[in-house]
Amino acid sequence: MTDFTPQTDQRCSKRISINRSATLQIPDAEKPVQAKILNISSCGAGILCDHDLSIGELVKLKFSLPNYDNENELAIKSKIACFSKVKNQYLIGVEFAELDMHENLVIKSFTSYHERF
Repeated sequence: MTDFTPQTDQRCSKRISINRSATLQIPDAEKPVQAKILNISSCGAGILCDHDLSIGELVKLKFSLPNYDNENELAIKSKIACFSKVKNQYLIGVEFAELDMHENLVIKSFTSYHERF
């Protein structure tokens, strides 16, 4: 018999499923890495990309979120919190390392609106 101990959820808030294009600026890479954001919360995001990264590595995540009348461009310094290989890609969890007031407001506004559904 296998002992099953449930893992605690370390997320600071509920994640909202999205499908947004993004880029990751990685210190050692010559050019930005293309990625797709799969979910987002006020403290992090789930990302799918083709680049192998290391836990604890710092990257800059660039993406936009829609607002009621425009798109808000964001460039957030993030830390790789977890990753796993899925076929030929990597599923990566990032923790936002530094959010300024504008970025925090944009993300909270987006997630609060979509939590209703």
